[in-house]
Amino acid sequence: MPRRVACLFAPVLCALSLASCSDDKDPQGTATSPGTSGATADTSPTSGTTNATADPTGATTTTGATDDPAWMTPYCYPVSDKKWLAAWIEREQQVLQLVNQARAVGADCGTEGKFGPAAPLTLEPHLHCAARAHAQDMAERDFFDHDNPDGETPFDRMEKAGYTDWMAAAENIAAGSDDPQQTVLGWLDSDGHCANMLDPKYSDFGVGFYEGAGQYNFYWTQTFGAPFQ
Repeated sequence: MPRRVACLFAPVLCALSLASCSDDKDPQGTATSPGTSGATADTSPTSGTTNATADPTGATTTTGATDDPAWMTPYCYPVSDKKWLAAWIEREQQVLQLVNQARAVGADCGTEGKFGPAAPLTLEPHLHCAARAHAQDMAERDFFDHDNPDGETPFDRMEKAGYTDWMAAAENIAAGSDDPQQTVLGWLDSDGHCANMLDPKYSDFGVGFYEGAGQYNFYWTQTFGAPFQ
């Protein structure tokens, strides 16, 4: 399964994307039919100077259907709003708003190309669950990677959370800052992360923030999905 990874440090960031040309998946739920990928390697330092302010058109946030049955599954209930701090939820909502503001105007993502204005992302409960679960896992087990120590990939997590009917998916991660704007600006300054956030093929979104005892203290995960139409 070909996939491209882009990582940056200062703050710590990493992006991963994968696309499938069909709905053929193996028993673990990872796509087996490769397509194009949206993240390329970028080793330049993060400057943190990109301005994410934008026309508010299309930048509305959503609650992510907090009463959706998805949150009552054994996998998702431990990271549902009932278990999440209000301050963490607020930071996640700020990230969604900032990303949609950036999508409303588009941007030049360097080696990944230029992206024009795109429709806002919708907070999707299954992807939201997967993002929170990974942010928490990285903090509690003190690692920073798309694959967890058990070998579980982002796409495994998405499908475990119930997001199964997708043709393309991606994940951005970051650590070290609890500030939503600084974190989003860091992602926008990295070609692969920027492309994942602005790619018009993605319509579904998840975001997780967790504060823990890991090396970087603050951990973020963004998940992106393009469902089959």
